[in-house]
Amino acid sequence: MTVSDTSDVQQVYKLGIEPTSGTVGHLDDAQEKALKDLWARVFEHFDKTQEKPILVDKGLAKSGLSAAGIARDDSEAVAKWYSENQSKVTDMKYQLVQDKLYLEGNHEPLVPASFSPLFGDPSDSRTFYNAFWRAVLHHRTPDTYLLSFLKTSGWDVNKAFVRLEHSVTRRIQQDIDRLMWEGDLIQNNQLFKNGLCIQSGKDKFGYPVFVVTVRLNVPKERTEADVEKFAAYSLEKAAQLARNYNDRAVLVYDFTGFKLENVDTAFSKTIITTIQELYPQTFMATLLFVNSWLFSGIWKVIRGWIDPMVVRRTIIVKDIKALQDFIDLSQIPKSMGGELESEFQYVYPQKEENHRMADQAGRLKAERQLATAVDSFIGETRKWTDGSVDSHNAESRAQAAAAFDSAATELDLYIRARFFEER
Repeated sequence: MTVSDTSDVQQVYKLGIEPTSGTVGHLDDAQEKALKDLWARVFEHFDKTQEKPILVDKGLAKSGLSAAGIARDDSEAVAKWYSENQSKVTDMKYQLVQDKLYLEGNHEPLVPASFSPLFGDPSDSRTFYNAFWRAVLHHRTPDTYLLSFLKTSGWDVNKAFVRLEHSVTRRIQQDIDRLMWEGDLIQNNQLFKNGLCIQSGKDKFGYPVFVVTVRLNVPKERTEADVEKFAAYSLEKAAQLARNYNDRAVLVYDFTGFKLENVDTAFSKTIITTIQELYPQTFMATLLFVNSWLFSGIWKVIRGWIDPMVVRRTIIVKDIKALQDFIDLSQIPKSMGGELESEFQYVYPQKEENHRMADQAGRLKAERQLATAVDSFIGETRKWTDGSVDSHNAESRAQAAAAFDSAATELDLYIRARFFEER
């Protein structure tokens, strides 16, 4: 028995059968044709945009030192900047993780200052080709990335391509690859220290669960820019961590203790649009754990921003019993009425965890391996889309996809800072 990806989420969990329709290895003839056609459109776009780089025009990674144009390994300039900005870096509304560490005497750079985009792109722009493959890195196979847009677009190739192109362009404009290079360091310290969004347990399918504790977000205590940066970083992190779980995760909004001061429609809209545009199929379900009278009015506003395909995977659960339809009691945090130990304590970054990021020779070797894997996958996929395919080609394409997965896993060690969940 198979379950369609468009099936009711509650029914999927009730049956206990993971939806496989429309996934790699489970495509019908029409779905396979749509995937071929979308790959053909992507290849055509690669050729058209080869000499047309896209500018980074809203880089979320520009914060504190970097916004001032100061490299963190320039100790003299760093010391001067902190001396001149004492009032800001000691204010909890503005203080970043790296500020907290510096003020406590940890002056050693925890992440190399020299960020380099994938495949030699300059820091202020990316080609569509390079940014596309950077986005694919948090998927086990390149096909999965394209299928996420096809499924969200009802298998309409033209709509899927428009979504994909917009998604890659947004990643470039927001400088997502640099955001992941910097890691926790440039995030608001209080948001991380409080644990606004953390991985906590698994759902009934074994997918990682990410819990957003809404009462911990007080808009007046944060800048809008920091919240937008935090949302982008948290969702990219979730997608990266979901890579080892069939590219799937579950998002839970815990509205326990939700008050008027926690109402933040800007944050909600940022989360919603980011998921829809960048991670359309990453979250198997979005569960709204609600016991607040305030929510009903807010939900009427929020619902209008959500794509119908995402609405289908968004469920309001009003008590612990309803939540257990999706997550076993042993995997629900005690703070929400479950049995999982949920006392959170943020562990700050350590230099040793990011030592590979300074290994330029190792990165170059890993990047070359990825480039070779990409070339091989493109070659096999072009044959597949052109119709010159046989059983040998299908096997070769599968091998090329596996080589990409292996190369992506290795390169990951060199191109981003480690997460709290990996410490």
